[in-house]
Amino acid sequence: MIADDARVSDETLIGRIAAGDPSAFDRLVRRHQAAVYRFARAAAPVDGDAVEILRETFLAARRAASRHRDETSARPWLLSLARQTIDRRHPGSRETDLTSLRELARAAGWQSGEDGAVDESGPAVEAAFAALPPEDREILTLCDREYLTVDEAARVTGLPDAAVRTRLHRARLRLLARLKEGAGAG
Repeated sequence: MIADDARVSDETLIGRIAAGDPSAFDRLVRRHQAAVYRFARAAAPVDGDAVEILRETFLAARRAASRHRDETSARPWLLSLARQTIDRRHPGSRETDLTSLRELARAAGWQSGEDGAVDESGPAVEAAFAALPPEDREILTLCDREYLTVDEAARVTGLPDAAVRTRLHRARLRLLARLKEGAGAG
């Protein structure tokens, strides 16, 4: 990484990309490729798609640089492009969750008299996370791993803020239930 990379804003880099500066594009990729890759791995319904989604996302960013809204961080925009790439590659892959909150809470142990002990070690959390459906991994990655706000996550997913909050709550309950399942099996 070039020493002054951190001092150049995403907004400036995107402006330079729009003007045809290939080094600005390289800098933007270096800055955000890990986040886009994590998101693609979590949200793609097919394992192994992440590298292609990453590539297509940054190609789309290069093409759309001149239409980018001026924002301090390019991360929500790039993740939105990744979400669009996933939707193009896998039309109709988003599932609708019909599980009631009461069922999810019960599975997470909220309404039981249990002590609630779960294994929160890295491997246990990663295994529970990997066992979740892609739409849960997507929202957890956006909000809990990439620390996007609800508004930013809504822009990435194309969902209203309230739907993002609901999906996030449901995904957290499912993750907790998976952790409890793992603790009970161990």
